[in-house]
Amino acid sequence: MIHKKGETVTHDFGGYEGSILAIREKEGEFEGKKTVAIEVKMKDTKSDEIAIVQFTKKAWFALGFFSRIEKADLTKPLTIGVLPSDQNEKMSFCYLKQNNETIKSDKDFPKYTTMKISGEDVQDWAAPFARFDAIIKSINEKIASEKPQSEAITDDAPPVPVGDSDLPF
Repeated sequence: MIHKKGETVTHDFGGYEGSILAIREKEGEFEGKKTVAIEVKMKDTKSDEIAIVQFTKKAWFALGFFSRIEKADLTKPLTIGVLPSDQNEKMSFCYLKQNNETIKSDKDFPKYTTMKISGEDVQDWAAPFARFDAIIKSINEKIASEKPQSEAITDDAPPVPVGDSDLPF
């Protein structure tokens, strides 16, 4: 999802090109469940409009984003894109492009593990979440040293609905 000028814009599968200004987590609620979204504040390459690209933290899309973003040059625009799953319509995958080149994922990036608890399969996201948090901190520190503080995500950014599945932007 992309949020511009206080409005939510859902794009068909494709990409959004801009410069990253900040990244943060935002807690919310969806259908009575607590959720955590990742918000990526960006400046549109063509229009200079500010937008927030939002996706669920506990999802394949987030794994794809964070396993690639460290390889990007944050001083230059990039494209955050969505690839739909051909096996599950509720699942989508992230790609990043910069200078017309697809950024490859870090093959050693931690993935969630599945374990049995009381006979049920339970996903343990501790390792990827720890890496996500470290990347968010590192990127925001790098951006803060290069850009004015006024470009950070603030609570007066457009409202962001949070869902518990990946939504194409």
